[in-house]
Parts: sequence; C-alpha cells; structure tokens
Amino acid sequence: MIGKGTSEKRLVSIPEALEILEGRKKEGELGYEQELAYEYAKKLSKIDVKDSVKMRKDLEELGFTEKAAIKIVDIMPLDIMQLKQTLIIERKTFADDLLEKAMEIVEKHRGK
Repeated sequence: MIGKGTSEKRLVSIPEALEILEGRKKEGELGYEQELAYEYAKKLSKIDVKDSVKMRKDLEELGFTEKAAIKIVDIMPLDIMQLKQTLIIERKTFADDLLEKAMEIVEKHRGK
C-alpha cells in the first residue's frame, strides 16, 4: 500500500529525495513509482545533499520561505530572470538586492 508506514511529512529538495531513495534501494527493491522517482531525481539532481541543505539554510536566512528555498535548490537558476520565474510561486516581488544575494548563494554552491 502506498504511504503505509509514513512517519512524517516534510518538504525535501531533489538531492535529498535522491538520498532517501538510494537508502531505500539499498534496503531492497524499489516499487514502480519509487523507481521512476529515483531515475528522475538522478537525472535532475544538480548538487550533492550537503550542499543542498547548506544552500537551503542560507536562502532561508535571507528571508525566503522553505518552499521557495527548495525550488531554488532544485532549479539552480542561471540568472536573475530564471530566479524571478522560480519565485513566482511566492506571488510577491522581491527586492533586487535580495535577488542578487540569492544568486551569489546559488553561484557559490554551483561551483563546488
């Protein structure tokens, strides 16, 4: 049964989801949906888990919501325009200096 044994619900980035699925894969065979999610995460994960967690914390300290920070980690925007498009989910505008600081964080973690 899907969802059986779920102990908690929380938002995770793609790198974090990949780590969770890799752990489950080591424990045994993944179900069909889990295998699809695993392949998807493997293709789209752009940074490792430690960097994604650090980047998420840095973005949240700047004032972004958890949801927005996770989206930024998942997408890793290349410029301010992509960052603005990513932040549409927040339904508000952000100051240019905040966006520039966010891009500095993205670039710092992309380079690792």
